[in-house]
Amino acid sequence: MNQLTIKLSGEIQSSNFVEWKNELITQIQSTNTELLTDDDFVSAAKHIKSFKAAENALKQAKQSAINQAAEIQKLFAAIDEVSAKAREARLILERQIKIRKQEIKQQLISSGIDRIHDYIRQQNSVFQLISHMGFVDFRRFEEVIKGKAGIRGIEIGIDRLCTDIKQEISIKAAEVNHNVLTLDGLSSQHKILFQDRASLLELSKQALELTIDKRIALLNEQSAREKAAKAVTELEKIEDVELNPERHLVTNATNNRYRLVIDILSSRGDAVEIARSIKCRYADNTLVLDIRLSHDHD
Repeated sequence: MNQLTIKLSGEIQSSNFVEWKNELITQIQSTNTELLTDDDFVSAAKHIKSFKAAENALKQAKQSAINQAAEIQKLFAAIDEVSAKAREARLILERQIKIRKQEIKQQLISSGIDRIHDYIRQQNSVFQLISHMGFVDFRRFEEVIKGKAGIRGIEIGIDRLCTDIKQEISIKAAEVNHNVLTLDGLSSQHKILFQDRASLLELSKQALELTIDKRIALLNEQSAREKAAKAVTELEKIEDVELNPERHLVTNATNNRYRLVIDILSSRGDAVEIARSIKCRYADNTLVLDIRLSHDHD
């Protein structure tokens, strides 16, 4: 646009305002507000500067003519009108740039996350059991495009991030497969310790090995404690029997009742003599409850 000049001397002596105004309005009307490419954004930024400069020029022109003749009031009104139009066009364009850039960023981020989801679905069924939140975290994508103004720069940043994340997924998938083999290779008596399989698959190789060793050690420790407790109990029983034999003999006799029968085929005198001998020999034995002599009539 040409330099705006207005000279006043009670009346307008010379001015190119009409041509300048028409040129500015033409520029405003021809401004592209559909922002799609980097070039569109660059062009819009230039228009913003131009409209801002036009506003300043009009304000200065008005200020220089504000105290001149009354017949130039129409000029002031026209200046105000054109200044308002330039300001409105600038603000609309600024808002459009901000909104459109944000929309494009969101679309490119969503597209990148969709690519990662597709790559995750290509992995085996075991990999689907673990959490994938770290791979599709929206904040990772926002961080990588921070400070990038151009569309192409944002696309490059997201492409690089997707490549890095796919490599992370491949490494993690191999680690998960290794963990599956490790867990499947455990003995049957130890597999019961690892019912939280899905969370264990997410661990690193080293972390899984440490977890396995720790749980097996705790199991062995518990088993050792149980064996030790059982041994102590058995030892206490043995010691109790040795220290209190009579009590245990009575207890055993009470709990296990057996009857000893001795058949004697002899005369009454011989039978009585044998009975007396038995009583003398076993009368003090606590297991012997009674010794009686009976006659079998048969």
